[in-house]
Amino acid sequence: MGANGSAASGSTSTEIGRRWETVAVLPNGMKVIELKNPKTNHKAPEESHSPNSIYVMFNKDGNGIKSISKYDGDCKKVYEIHTVDHKGLGVHYHPWHNGRPGEASPLTAAMKKILDELKSLI
Repeated sequence: MGANGSAASGSTSTEIGRRWETVAVLPNGMKVIELKNPKTNHKAPEESHSPNSIYVMFNKDGNGIKSISKYDGDCKKVYEIHTVDHKGLGVHYHPWHNGRPGEASPLTAAMKKILDELKSLI
């Protein structure tokens, strides 16, 4: 089973077309994904392969969480949590609208809970 990131376009209806693959499903249902070609841009997919999913990506070197992406019932990205600090925010998130990230903001309590739960599992 692989994450594909472009369910709406239909270009990933076969395994050959998928850029990401699911490498683990955590006990809480979060899916750890990675790019099949690690030399490509290291970003989470804009759409999920299944509705209401949470995808986790680790840094390229495997040390630490890079991002956590939450998808809605239509497989569209709702937000993405980033663990790398920029602009002094520390861990933060970007809401997603029409396939584009919004302004970086501090995590909500629910997002902190997701991050903490993930950290407890790895």
